[in-house]
Parts: sequence; C-alpha cells; structure tokens
Amino acid sequence: MPRPFPFLILLALGFPWPGLTASAATPPLLAKAIEQLNSGFDDIALTQRTKVFADDGSVAEERLERYDPALPDHQRWRLLEVDHRAPTPEERQKWETKKNNKPRKKVVKSPAEYLDLDHALLLRETPASALFEVNFRPDAARLIAVDKLAVLISVDKESGAISHIAATLREPLRVALGLVKITDLDFDVGLTPGDEESTPPAGEVRSGSTGRVALSKFGSPMEFRWSDFKRVQSFRRTQEAAAANNPAAPPKAIR
Repeated sequence: MPRPFPFLILLALGFPWPGLTASAATPPLLAKAIEQLNSGFDDIALTQRTKVFADDGSVAEERLERYDPALPDHQRWRLLEVDHRAPTPEERQKWETKKNNKPRKKVVKSPAEYLDLDHALLLRETPASALFEVNFRPDAARLIAVDKLAVLISVDKESGAISHIAATLREPLRVALGLVKITDLDFDVGLTPGDEESTPPAGEVRSGSTGRVALSKFGSPMEFRWSDFKRVQSFRRTQEAAAANNPAAPPKAIR
C-alpha cells in the first residue's frame, strides 16, 4: 500500500486536508461539520495487522505493526509481532529500516475534494443527529469507479461535528492503473462529540473504531486491519511549533 491506510480512512479520521470546503449548496449542518473537520486536527497513530496469503488461501505471513507520526520519521513505524511472536532484533531492524526509509508522499490534491458535498442526501434525522449519504463527484470516476463505494456521514447536532463515518465496497474495485484490486473494504469510525472550544473540535477517535481492506496486489492477496486509533500531534508539527516559538534557533532536519 502506498500509504498506511487508504484515502477513505484518512478522510474518516479527519486529517487536515487542504482545500476541503463546503459551498453554499452543501446542507448547512454538513457544511458546519466539514468546517470543524478542517480545524485543529493533527495526525493519527494506529495499529495495523497485515496478512499476506498463499495461493491456497492460508496465511503465509502475518505482522502486527504500529504507526505513530508523533515520532520522527525514522521511528514512525514499529514492528510488534511476526506470525504471533516477538520479532528478533534482526527482523525488527531490517523491517523498520526499510519501512521508515520510504519517503513520505506529498499530498497534491485532497481525497476529500472528490466528495460531492453539494448533493449529499439526508437519509435520517433525529433531534440528536443527522445521517448523510455522500457520493463522489463524477470527475472522480477517472480514478475510481465511484458507484462501487458508499460513504455515510453522521453529524452530531449539539456539537455540530462529524460523529461517525462508515464506508463499504459494493463490488470489487481496481485502482493504481489496475495493478491493485480491492476486493473488500469496510470501516466504522466514530468520533467523540466535541464542541468549538475543544481541541480538536470533533473530539477523539472512539474506542472500537476499526478499518479493514482486502486486496490483491500484483496477484498476491493481502489484508490490512486497523485499530487502536489515537490522535496525536505529529513530529513535524511539533518541530514547526518549536521553530515558530524560537525563530532564532537553527532549523533542525525533520527525520
């Protein structure tokens, strides 16, 4: 996978994507929630369980990994288990060196820009919340088959913040120029209701939030599961804040 989790999960976890804006045509409640989504978010630490399957369907390799962007880049990935056992020092060093040496990809265009917020459909409304179905913009069809994805966004009326995002895959989907075939996708992410005074406004990721994607990469079946989400301030943001507070200090390399 080019990133630790697919872009739908990045959206669900409230990453501070630039350019995610709501127009006048967006339902007002959803527009306010999107505004809060853009405010005060940092990065997400999580646990990833990776499975690589053999041709007969058995598990050929299984790893438990932890991603924590609060750490410097050369430490952000840690190998916790290999095939349900503690890794040897050699295994850990080899895997972590390879994983952490991969350069971060720059975000050129926000994945959320592909969402058709203006035509969000209100599915259900109660005195406490509203549930919207949000489809993808037609121009996103150049990258993905938008009709194969379903995204549901719940908004907490009291806080005005997004409280829950769920997504499923209606049928298999090819991405990365057809080199990767996503065969199953399911995630269920809740955010604790916050308010405009809290940081971040939408609160923390709820305990029990999970994500899963099954795919075939170059013909090899794989599965990724995510859990134990924790909102953190990224190491990069910490460095930037320190530099802003002490402009006379020489800049430090961000690793």
